[in-house]
Amino acid sequence: MNIKIYGSRGTMPFFGRDNLKYGGNTSCVKVTMGGQTIIIDCGSGLAQASKELGQSPLCLDVLVSHLHLDHIIGLGSFPQAWNDEHYITFYTKSRDGRPLAEQLFGAFKPPYWPVDLARINLAGVREIKEDEPFMLGGDVRVVPFASNHRDGTLAFRIEYIKEGKTLVHLLDHEMDYAPDKHEAMLRYCKGADLIVFDSAYTPEDYASKRGWGHSAYTDGIALAERANAKKLVFCHFDQKYSDAKLDGIADGIDGIGSRFFIAYDGMELRL
Repeated sequence: MNIKIYGSRGTMPFFGRDNLKYGGNTSCVKVTMGGQTIIIDCGSGLAQASKELGQSPLCLDVLVSHLHLDHIIGLGSFPQAWNDEHYITFYTKSRDGRPLAEQLFGAFKPPYWPVDLARINLAGVREIKEDEPFMLGGDVRVVPFASNHRDGTLAFRIEYIKEGKTLVHLLDHEMDYAPDKHEAMLRYCKGADLIVFDSAYTPEDYASKRGWGHSAYTDGIALAERANAKKLVFCHFDQKYSDAKLDGIADGIDGIGSRFFIAYDGMELRL
């Protein structure tokens, strides 16, 4: 199982001289397993992923955790979705009574976007639900589960059965260790080979942002211990955090570079 992170930030893309090392794109992760390719979320990092995927015919599954703009803004830079040479399927939760494609692409139409992407989209769009596993091919099992964030956000446990590897994608999640709220969530993280974790804030900054639906990186360390996860990537950082700020966070974490990793745009990991 190979993982590539194309977007390590949250809220909005941000680029400047002080974040050249870690990058400024929002959430997008590519997972490849044998001949299977999965994209998780369609933030601004999707533009680079799309460029690398190229225009040769491809078969691709895209998991969309929720429809906040920082997780779908890259859809406008994903031309493969309106090219009938590709076989692409989006999977996301239904959130209102509109057709699912209109929900997914709803922000991309006049007067906010020059064309209505829902009308030119040629990819499939399928509804998924919390706690209802589904298969992608014969070797990949996906389990969507609820994260602690607004507007019906999903997290994903992805199991590559052939090699016995598990990835948990847990962005836009506010950690809370109250047993009645999170024991079920912990069950999905148990024994994961890698967790991609919402680490938006330092503990000091989190104190003034409680209830916003994001966590501190220290919550990720605690989760890895409780879930007995082999590795964890801190991701979805506040866009204001500079390279120096993130370097300082890394310096204070035991196991950095072996068990724990600070995400950056272009990071690749193999499980």
